[in-house]
Amino acid sequence: METSWINTTSALQDFANVLICGKCGSKPVSPVRLINCGHFFCHNCIKSATKCIRCDIPVQPNEIKSDHLVSSLIQNCDVIAEIIHKKDIWNITTDASNISKDNTISAILPTPKKQGHISMRNINKRNPKGETPLHTACLQNNAERVKYLLLLGANPNTKDNAGWTPLQEMVNFGYTEICKLLLNCEALPDILGFKNRSPLHEAAKYNKIEEAKLLLHYNADRNQCDQYGKKPIDYCKSEKMRQLLMDLPRTPSKKISDFNQTLDKSILRIGCDKFVILASNLKFVNQKLLRLVAIKHKFKILSTYRPSVTHVIVEANEKNITTLTLDVLFSIVCGSWLLSSEWIQLAEDMDEIANMDLELFEINGAPTPGIPRKARLNNEYQNPRLFNNCFFYFALQANTTYHIANIKFTKDNLIRLVKEGEGTVLTRQPDPEDLKDISRVIPFHTANDSSHPLHKCTHYIIYVPGRKTGEPLIKYNMPHIKSLPLIWLIECIEKFTLVDPAHLGLC
Repeated sequence: METSWINTTSALQDFANVLICGKCGSKPVSPVRLINCGHFFCHNCIKSATKCIRCDIPVQPNEIKSDHLVSSLIQNCDVIAEIIHKKDIWNITTDASNISKDNTISAILPTPKKQGHISMRNINKRNPKGETPLHTACLQNNAERVKYLLLLGANPNTKDNAGWTPLQEMVNFGYTEICKLLLNCEALPDILGFKNRSPLHEAAKYNKIEEAKLLLHYNADRNQCDQYGKKPIDYCKSEKMRQLLMDLPRTPSKKISDFNQTLDKSILRIGCDKFVILASNLKFVNQKLLRLVAIKHKFKILSTYRPSVTHVIVEANEKNITTLTLDVLFSIVCGSWLLSSEWIQLAEDMDEIANMDLELFEINGAPTPGIPRKARLNNEYQNPRLFNNCFFYFALQANTTYHIANIKFTKDNLIRLVKEGEGTVLTRQPDPEDLKDISRVIPFHTANDSSHPLHKCTHYIIYVPGRKTGEPLIKYNMPHIKSLPLIWLIECIEKFTLVDPAHLGLC
């Protein structure tokens, strides 16, 4: 018998009517919200407005914010519409002037009680412990305050100094209601924190059944390994939790089963609020134009790579491939945006660059296709960097310049690259015998693949072949320590993976 969705269809249509743009009356495209009044619109419908179209409240450009919550709700509506075979929920023949004045977030979610004022400038400001106001509200189990901060646009994925996100804290304490609020506002269910444990690790470790169910509903990865190679199920303290983590997902919705892709489309591709740009080997005409764009949009241009760099602008060929340089290696290892110089021309014509779709200008390869995007997403998902839980000793000369793939390196350059990739640099060559009894961690980027040749390798001695370069007399090829040439290290960054030495013809 065919299922009837009469009540669901009616309710869904009512919900869609609330979500439509307050100006054009259509499904919002790149929805934005005015923080003073709460009304939301398509980005293009309101980007140049000086006052709210619905209530006439004056609007400043910095008071127009991307609305990830509305974007998520729209995606959920589309998923439900597909399930019940109703494909015309956004075909609303409504005069925009007749749209309810109350097309605000409060019309969708219960309005939180009045909270103490916090300015947008301080919304993600950290205290000495690295905690944001959202962290504090969560730890106080103040759901109303949490809701208020999320509605203002607080980032649910910030980490404190110990690596804890609000979601991980709430799972640990068992505050289910706040966990739901965070996940509904795009908290990452698989974000890694202390000792590379995910929220699901915390739920299993402290036997938080309801939190585990909630995380699994958002398709949390039950096979994610922490820094000791343990999955959430390895921390189970009850049979009920074990069975929960062993059961296969039933019939997850399209949004849930493809969560990372959905997230990638909804919040990770919506421009960038901060620009600190490194101009790398640009043509003179592009350097000159970039300086003018920087003055217009008030961002910084640096001449050397620093941790504060958010975007690296380079020249690319017709296939959108750029040359591998030291700046590009830093960009990959840090997960910065790597953009072609074509971005400069469009930025010159834009009134506002924060909401530009940067993926239109993202370099495809350097030269390996897809690697700049892979590294950037790893950073935006706040995963550990490439050399997490790896220890390096450089058997290199301090005042010597080394050449790999037409790039000049000094020992200091290499040390910086490893440190930016969250690796540890050793000042003394490690002794394999001393490492035998140490409780070793597992590098993040091999943790989920026990068959990887470097799965348990944490210590590396990097050298350059040749007698004059100080090549070590003793070379190690053990599961936990290996001696490898410098070209292997550069290849790892270029490919953004811990490369199997056999792929380079190394034993």
